[in-house]
Amino acid sequence: MAETGIKDIWNYAHNIIRSSRQMVNEGLRSLGLGSSEGNILLHLFTQEHEVRQEDIVEDLDLSKPAVSRALKSLELKGFVKRNKDSSDRRASRILLTDKAVQIRPKVESVYNEVYSIAAQGVSGEEVAFFINLFSRVSDNFSQACSAMKCTGRQNNDQ
Repeated sequence: MAETGIKDIWNYAHNIIRSSRQMVNEGLRSLGLGSSEGNILLHLFTQEHEVRQEDIVEDLDLSKPAVSRALKSLELKGFVKRNKDSSDRRASRILLTDKAVQIRPKVESVYNEVYSIAAQGVSGEEVAFFINLFSRVSDNFSQACSAMKCTGRQNNDQ
C-alpha cells in the first residue's frame, strides 16, 4: 500500500532536513551563526534590494516570531540593519551590511557543500523523479490545507 511507502518517505525527509540543518549549523559555527540566520542571509543574498520583514516570513514560510528573533540576532551581530518602511512605519525593511556581504562566499560555500553531499551518487534522472514525486506530495498537502483552511504555522518556529 502506498501509505506505508509514504511513511518511509516522511521519515527520510525528516532525516534529510535534520541532518542538513546540523551540517549547516556546523559549517556556520565559525561565523557565529546558526541555520536559521544562515537561511535568512542566503535568502537576502539573492534579493536585489531591501526586503520587508513580512516578505521574509512569507518567502521562507517561517513564523513571524522566528524571523524576528533571527533578524534581531543578525542585527546585533552586525550583519543586517532594519529600517522603518517610509510608506508603512509599522513595517521594517531589512538591509545587508558590508559585514554580511564579506561573509557571503563562506555562507554560500556551506550551503553548496550540503547540496553537494546530498547529490552524491544521485543521477539527474533520479533528481527529476524525486522532484516530481515531492512536488505531487506537496500539492496534496497544499490542496488538503486549502480545504481545511489551514492558517499559517502553529508551533513550528523553525
